[in-house]
Amino acid sequence: MRRSVVFALSAAAALLACTPEPASTVEMRQTVVEVVDQGRAMAIENAMVALVGSIDPADSLAHITDQVAAGLATQTPCAVVSRPGAVALRVWFGSKAEPCPYAGIGLSGTMRVVYTRPDGDGLLASIYYEPLRGEATLLDGFSQLTWAPDGSQRLVTEIRVDTATERQVEIQSDRLLSHVDGALKVEGWRRWQTLMGRWEAELAALLVDADEFMPYSGLAEVETPFNHSIVLDFTHEAGGAQVRANGGRRDRLFEVTAEGDVIDVGDG
Repeated sequence: MRRSVVFALSAAAALLACTPEPASTVEMRQTVVEVVDQGRAMAIENAMVALVGSIDPADSLAHITDQVAAGLATQTPCAVVSRPGAVALRVWFGSKAEPCPYAGIGLSGTMRVVYTRPDGDGLLASIYYEPLRGEATLLDGFSQLTWAPDGSQRLVTEIRVDTATERQVEIQSDRLLSHVDGALKVEGWRRWQTLMGRWEAELAALLVDADEFMPYSGLAEVETPFNHSIVLDFTHEAGGAQVRANGGRRDRLFEVTAEGDVIDVGDG
């Protein structure tokens, strides 16, 4: 009998030793900070998609390029648009000191887009950031935009981002973009590398209003470099964006200001 009790206690101790500790409050807050920086970068990407991707993909490449050039002249009259090729556009949004506003973002630097049909049928818009700055966030790299028969768009991105928090982040992402009741719906994944290590986020039905960088609805499951999975639930109250984080033990509520500051509200 004594041997059975000792065995049972040993097994219980081993099980407890293998149970991972939940994420700390500090780690949950850092995860929200990471998502804020990602949101700022995605807002710039989404703005570029709106500028160069609001077309009928069945049109001819020449007509698409003409249409986008005309739209750029109307929507961003402060930008300088040139045509380096028959199906390519280069847009200079101005200097950092005199940015060009669009979608609530002060843009500066250069973006280039090239339209092709690699398989002879489907449209591909290759968007290059050379680099492109939106406020205090700088993008350097490229995105590839394609269209599905239902009108949704797939955006695959590989970029380096200099964040507003003065960090350099390498990002890869694959997202499906569609529109629901005037909001942008985002699903897919996003992976990024920082000095802390590798982060991964699965995005589920995020809804983002125009001119915003934080979702007002949806979920993200973030795998942190510290071997924790943190689930983020996005909402929006009168005071701004709210994020409820769960790192394995209890919820923690954070508020995100319009300036991107993350405030720990306490247990949720």
